Amino acid sequence: MLGAASLVGSLAMIAAAVAPATAAPDAAPTAVSHNPLLKEVLAEKDKGSVAEPALSALCQDFLGHPNPYPDPAPNVDLIVGDTVVPVGSQAGCSAAQNETTIAVDPSDPSHLVAGANDYRLFNDREGRNDSSSFAYTSFDGATWTNVAMPGLAYPTGGVGAFNYFDASGDPVVGFGPNNTVYFGSIAFSRTAPPNSQLASSIAINVSHDGGLHWDGPTVVAIDGVTPDGTPVPTPIFNDKLWLAGDPSSGRVYVTWSRFAFDDDGNYLESPIMASASTDFGAHFAPPTRVAPSLDGFAGGVTPYDQGSNPQVGNDGTLYVAYEASVCATAACDQPGDRDATVVATSTDHGQTFRQAIVDTNFDFPSTLTGENFRLNSFPQLAYDRATERLTVTWADDRNGRYDPATGRSIRTNGDNIVSSSGNGRNWSRPVVVGTPQDEVFGAVAAHDGHVVITSYTRQYDPNGINLDYVYWAAAGGQSLRNAAIHRVTTASQNPQVQFIAVAADGTVLQGVFIGDYSAVAIGSDLRIHPCWTDFRGRPGTNTPNQDAYSQSIQLSD
Repeated sequence: MLGAASLVGSLAMIAAAVAPATAAPDAAPTAVSHNPLLKEVLAEKDKGSVAEPALSALCQDFLGHPNPYPDPAPNVDLIVGDTVVPVGSQAGCSAAQNETTIAVDPSDPSHLVAGANDYRLFNDREGRNDSSSFAYTSFDGATWTNVAMPGLAYPTGGVGAFNYFDASGDPVVGFGPNNTVYFGSIAFSRTAPPNSQLASSIAINVSHDGGLHWDGPTVVAIDGVTPDGTPVPTPIFNDKLWLAGDPSSGRVYVTWSRFAFDDDGNYLESPIMASASTDFGAHFAPPTRVAPSLDGFAGGVTPYDQGSNPQVGNDGTLYVAYEASVCATAACDQPGDRDATVVATSTDHGQTFRQAIVDTNFDFPSTLTGENFRLNSFPQLAYDRATERLTVTWADDRNGRYDPATGRSIRTNGDNIVSSSGNGRNWSRPVVVGTPQDEVFGAVAAHDGHVVITSYTRQYDPNGINLDYVYWAAAGGQSLRNAAIHRVTTASQNPQVQFIAVAADGTVLQGVFIGDYSAVAIGSDLRIHPCWTDFRGRPGTNTPNQDAYSQSIQLSD
């Protein structure tokens, strides 16, 4: 199973379609095999904003009142020139930003480029605000320039096929040499032709001046629309991408999940795909499969995958971490079938891959106990160029409590799971980095023997719903197992401030989407730059809403 909160096109999976895991009392839940009902995933076509019924989101309760949060400094709000949502359940609230990404210039540690899904633009074709990909660039870590990625969809001047797309998002950013910055997104439609999936594209925008100006999009993959913008039936949906630039050349890799369906819309597979450019993102080669094929399948890693995350080694080796189902048969219906975190290694520039299973990945239930936002347990991968070691992390619910009779979650206890390797094939025994409270959406960065893990936590509001963002750090080969937790956010925050839905039983659910990942980068000056979705808005300027935040933090030597 890819998990109750695994994503297709960043569309929420139907939680009721997922069979619960079984577990012994107070023991780790049993990882279960691939969910055969993934055909339901496209039932909800409203990425990020989910359903927007004629109800009031929590952010509207603060309108006309002072922002209840104090000055967030030294936390920094990256959003400049935000707009107010004019219609819908968030009308009057400042627009949301979520799904953060951040990278630091290897040659200038004060030069940062971040990004997020940004809902400040109004789509007059849809009659509402929708997601666009925005970059946030800084040369001092304090002041930020906000730029919409041009040409990705109708609201940002898309032409041809890109004019057909309603929105873009799932951003990821990375540096190449000579002030080159890559920004990756998916662009997608909201409607589909009969007997088809939604149109989708994996695309890259490139900046040649460090993130101040951007070229139009280069297509990596596109399905469901012709070059002139005419929709056509497609059995493919291209989902969440990540990218990695080679710092010594113009080579850049993009990986993503390619969901395939039959003529009746039934899910077939979702292999991780990879494509490379050797000319700084101007052109991309035809994609290759990272995950194995089902042809001749005899058990092991399947192409039922999501959440890929690549890195490039000093010698040009490509590493890709992802979540996969590991099964005895292609049906994935045997008791020992499980989800796992996998790292694939390619020594021929992404043409062929060798798979290494790091550990079982224990999926979360549909959300954390007492929360409403959707979850995933996708991995993130870091590569330290000084030590040539890889570190992979993901958050899962192996330490949650489950009913032994029904397998249903009693109380979640998400933790960051961390493992390392010197070659991508042999991985250390994973350690748990977390607290007795929930940790989710972890990220990792490494430099010169220092490794940093960041994530959201409920450590500072153990009996409530408020979240904080935190980090753990280790150096010199020390284990992260006993590393101290460091609080980044200066106040615990309510994540239910924006995005609303109604459950099947009529219950109003506040805060069903906070973004599906967070990020951290580390510079050559050993300053870390966590980047997360914050829920305070900008105290003193507007009322609580989702904003992209960061902070520059010095690590000790």
